[in-house]
Amino acid sequence: MANFKFEAIDNKGRTVSGIRESAGVDEIEEWLLNNGMSPIDIIVTKDGRTMGGQLDAAGSTPLFKGRFSKITIDEKIVLCRQIATMINAGVAVLQALEIITMQTTNPVLKTIIQQVADDIESGDNLSDSFAKFPRHFDTLFQNIIKVGEESGGLGISFEYLSQVFESEKEVTEKIKAATRYPKIVMTSIVGAVTFLMIFVVPKFMTMFKNSKVELPLPTKILIWVSNAFTNYSILLLGLLIVVAAAYHMALKSKDFVRLKDGLFLKIPVMGALTIKVYMARFCRVFALLSKSGVDIIKTLDLSVTSINNLVIREIVDEVKVDVKDGRDLYDSMAKHPMFPPMVVQMVSIGEKSGTLSVMMDKVADFYDSETRYSIDNLSSLIEPILLVVMGVIVGLLALAIYMPMWNMMKVMK
Repeated sequence: MANFKFEAIDNKGRTVSGIRESAGVDEIEEWLLNNGMSPIDIIVTKDGRTMGGQLDAAGSTPLFKGRFSKITIDEKIVLCRQIATMINAGVAVLQALEIITMQTTNPVLKTIIQQVADDIESGDNLSDSFAKFPRHFDTLFQNIIKVGEESGGLGISFEYLSQVFESEKEVTEKIKAATRYPKIVMTSIVGAVTFLMIFVVPKFMTMFKNSKVELPLPTKILIWVSNAFTNYSILLLGLLIVVAAAYHMALKSKDFVRLKDGLFLKIPVMGALTIKVYMARFCRVFALLSKSGVDIIKTLDLSVTSINNLVIREIVDEVKVDVKDGRDLYDSMAKHPMFPPMVVQMVSIGEKSGTLSVMMDKVADFYDSETRYSIDNLSSLIEPILLVVMGVIVGLLALAIYMPMWNMMKVMK
């Protein structure tokens, strides 16, 4: 038997935690579910000490953090599709949520939907209920639902959200497929180089030292790197952990996030792809809100929540400020190179003809097609770069090993 600290969501949507003695994690999970709670984290303690109901942090080891708390994008797609279908068929929101609760197998999602249903029955708004779970349903999700409630187009809002999740899934899967081969190659390169540094190069080092031949610079660098791998591996691992921790802390700084996001946008291919993905989302949200009768300032305020890159978001914020000051949207967009001239012209036509929502939909279609094209060509662009990298690495290793051997042969002659 061992002591476990658990964290779970109860049937009221509240996060609860406690400590319980059990034979294993599965038994704790079963106990939580039987008591109407959906497990999030389960942690086993080494010494089982408790102080005032709190676990001794120094004596705990996290085992299954996040195992129970995830809601997959596929589950979100199905959820939005089901709600949209039932609402459009005339089913009341509360009844739709109750039906979905009975069908859902994910315990966390089931608990959340049940809580949302309870809130609706108590008179709360749907968007406010989902807002209680920002870990799973972000600001964009909440805002789209709120617009749907205010405009009477809740079914349309959920249809749109299912399309957003489907598009996000498609892009993610395409990028994974396009980068799968490069990842395998890079992993193989790193593994091979590490093996050489630890097991092969040291043997050559002994031979080179005994030869008393002047070592060329590439060989000296190779020996230095090999020594670092073999003699300071723990120090290097510790340094890596420190850098990772420092990076995580730096993410709390807005200036650092701005620098990171700005540098990412300058990466060839990936930077342009990121802009296309976020601009497609921005324009699609803008079109939906505009069709729902939301004024342009609020539309810009809500649409910007679809963008997770701080640099792009700040550019859109600048456009929003200009529009607030009375400038046309297309004129404000024209100031920023991020918006191609064709996009600016399409927005201009939409503003002047009163069909801005239609044009923004077309702009979103343009960015979507550009995104698909860029992803389809991503693999063909990366592979030549990988070949060059592999060639450089192999060439440097060959020079570093064979140059002193050639010198040794000259001395022997």
